[in-house]
Amino acid sequence: MKREKLYGVEQVVTLKDGTAVYIRPVRKEDFNSLLKFYFSLSPETLTFRFFSKPSKYIIEEYVKNAVNIDYKKSFGIVAIYGDKIIGHAEYRATSENVAEVAFVVSDEYQGKGVATIMLGVLAEAAERNGIKIFEGIVNPENYRMIKVFEDSGFPVKIKIGCGEIRVTMPTAITEDVLEYFERREKIAAINALRRFFYPRSIAVIGASRDRESVGGKTFYNLLNFGFNRVVYPVNKNAKHVQGVKSYPSVLDIPDEIDLAIISVPYNYVLEVAEECGKKGVKALIVLTSGFAEVGEEGRKRQEELLKICRKYGMRLIGPNCMGIVNTDPNIRLNATFAPNPPIDGRIGFASRSGAVGLAVMDRANLYGLGLSAFVSLGNRADISSNDLLEYWEDDDRTDLIMLYLESFGNPRRFTRLARRISKKKPILALASGVTPAGAKAVSSHTGEIIYSSGIAVDALFKQAGIIRASSLDELYSIASFVLHQPLPRGRRVCIITNGGGLGAITSDWCQDLGLEVPDLSSETQEILRKILPPIASVRNPVDMTAEAKAEDYYATIKTVAEDDGIDSLIVIFVQAISSQKAEDVKEKVLSATKYANKLGKPVMFIYLSSDSKDGVLSDGELSIPVYVFPNISAKVLSKVVEYAEWKRKPKESLPVFDVDRDRAAAIIAKSLGRREWMKVDDTFEVLKCYGISVAEYRFVTLEDVYKVSKEIGNRLILKAVASGSVCDVRANISPEESVKIAEEIAKRHKVDGFIVQKMVDGVEMFIGVTEDPNFGPLITCGIGGVFMEIFKDTSVRLTPVTKSEAYEMVQNLKSYKLLLREKADVDSLVETILRISSLIEDFPEIVEIECSPVVVHKEGCDVLDAKIRLRKTC
Repeated sequence: MKREKLYGVEQVVTLKDGTAVYIRPVRKEDFNSLLKFYFSLSPETLTFRFFSKPSKYIIEEYVKNAVNIDYKKSFGIVAIYGDKIIGHAEYRATSENVAEVAFVVSDEYQGKGVATIMLGVLAEAAERNGIKIFEGIVNPENYRMIKVFEDSGFPVKIKIGCGEIRVTMPTAITEDVLEYFERREKIAAINALRRFFYPRSIAVIGASRDRESVGGKTFYNLLNFGFNRVVYPVNKNAKHVQGVKSYPSVLDIPDEIDLAIISVPYNYVLEVAEECGKKGVKALIVLTSGFAEVGEEGRKRQEELLKICRKYGMRLIGPNCMGIVNTDPNIRLNATFAPNPPIDGRIGFASRSGAVGLAVMDRANLYGLGLSAFVSLGNRADISSNDLLEYWEDDDRTDLIMLYLESFGNPRRFTRLARRISKKKPILALASGVTPAGAKAVSSHTGEIIYSSGIAVDALFKQAGIIRASSLDELYSIASFVLHQPLPRGRRVCIITNGGGLGAITSDWCQDLGLEVPDLSSETQEILRKILPPIASVRNPVDMTAEAKAEDYYATIKTVAEDDGIDSLIVIFVQAISSQKAEDVKEKVLSATKYANKLGKPVMFIYLSSDSKDGVLSDGELSIPVYVFPNISAKVLSKVVEYAEWKRKPKESLPVFDVDRDRAAAIIAKSLGRREWMKVDDTFEVLKCYGISVAEYRFVTLEDVYKVSKEIGNRLILKAVASGSVCDVRANISPEESVKIAEEIAKRHKVDGFIVQKMVDGVEMFIGVTEDPNFGPLITCGIGGVFMEIFKDTSVRLTPVTKSEAYEMVQNLKSYKLLLREKADVDSLVETILRISSLIEDFPEIVEIECSPVVVHKEGCDVLDAKIRLRKTC
């Protein structure tokens, strides 16, 4: 992996006005382009940058230096719009921890946020490289540059000197800085997507008179759905398309075009996209397939399409997508070739798959849910689900965000966004095809366990507060609940039924899924005995018997809702055993639910009859989710309860530890490029730099084995080391035995020496980190020793992890009970997880860590063995 990729420097960013700009490290081959950029700057801008107007020679010499960087003590980046550089920023170290920073933006792009973005990107790279402080020397008249520093979100100190202003700021991106950049990203995403959702004019390129073709159907849908602005068909072979005047090219349309929809054969797409760019189009939807989804040739074609979009500042949805829908009555936009448009609703839905998108829209209509907007992402060459999360976060028409995902383009940003947005609005996702693909790339047992278990997506969703559906049916069932009912305040559920068997089955499902079915209070039971027939059961489940009247449902629901020991209600009506009319029962259930909802308690309705189907029961004012089977209702409730619990958690900062990062960096640098796996003694030392306890050990020659063994203790571990790695291990031996074993090993192997280590008793666990190709670093803990591969008792999270997440990791393990039984120091194990998370965050050069066993005992926990694998640099 290139260093520029490693630091996340190469990226497409969006300016405040929605324009896309490409940022990457400067390269030697940029000399001519960068020189052209500096020569294009106005005299004022050059004077601000160099404190006086520089000569041609000075600029040339400066640019020669600017393209010669070592990516460590000197680092430079360029911002590119289209095919030209519009910004340049660099830092150069002036001491071990301090660097001077400078940046300049072309005159026409000043004030659009380019400088602020470059400063943030450069600061992150510098912080990774051990630079802690940025210093900038600013011309006093260059108030705009001073404002860039002040508005960056970083804590800034300003010192006024003779003819200059010296600005100092830390490079570490704090939570305040992250929040600032998140606000900028959000504004940019909203502005970019408004171009798609609220265009003043649309051109459909490839619009056809054949309404069964993709272009013809899309154009027809725009007209038929009632798009209340201007739409132009483009077809070089027709003067009119479906009764509307057509144009041979988008360049021939006399008016400005906000959004262009391309549906032409793939070999014409690049040419058409170029024309759209020349026309000034800012939003592009490419329906055509034949790009990255078909192989290498298509991938190259997609890269060229993206270059054209960057060249003209166009944002792109697709290619290989189905289009977009906005049901807002103020726009009525259906830019898809779907056979049936969605009804107006409160769900913002994004799908990677067009087929799944069609299925969800049809089923959403069937359930009466409706959509506020729909986006088919296709190949996600540019616009992704991350952008849509930002857009829908504060969209007044969207109460629920629904996603169908097949992969994650930037899972760290996705997690960061989802964590924030899930606190405001539920995010409901169906993910498939995202089983980690990295099993072949790992070499440790930890990695094999993570990948074989396929739990990375669950870990991501759990951390981000995303509700994960396991099927399309479950997707709608959960959506019905979260759109229509309040979130439960706890796990305690009461089941009310007119059929005892169904109540018992529902109770079993609830308890199996972690819900509680407690007895009702004695006061509640006493009231119910007066209401219900004498043979009714009033504990929980409440079996009203087949004799239950519609009025009994009303009274029982209200009574149970008043019980402080109940958080939610599942109401069951079996039509076959009742003499009551279904409509009468439904009416009473609705009326009683209004009362329960006022008390903050949700109600679910299971309706069993010959005409049963999942959906909603509604009177126009209130809706209740309706389910046919008890297992579905229990699954839905358990997942909504988990989301409610996550939402109630307070915001938590990442822990900060006092570590010797500089020494760790020096040890890692010594191995980087020379060894893939660090030497075992170096590995131990890196762990100790981060405050991770390693069981007492010494690295010795054969001659010193006995002497050191006696010094360390009577129960020992002996490890033979060859070529920097452990090749033989003997545990629980005495000093006398260690000598004999060492001599035997030395006769059979050419060893570098031996590690003599103190034997530690306790519960054997493991902690590991592996780098997933989709998700980045995943940290894992679980039972260790001989049980590690047998039970595969593991818990996984994406790094970095918070303290509460680390505790959850441990508490979710089956072996947690063993730790409690042995009175092991769980706090120490949690802290070790957090310190390893901090280590992997500080050093992206580390690909894999395995600490196994980690022995947890009453006084703490100690690492007995560890391995660290580094990234290959060539």
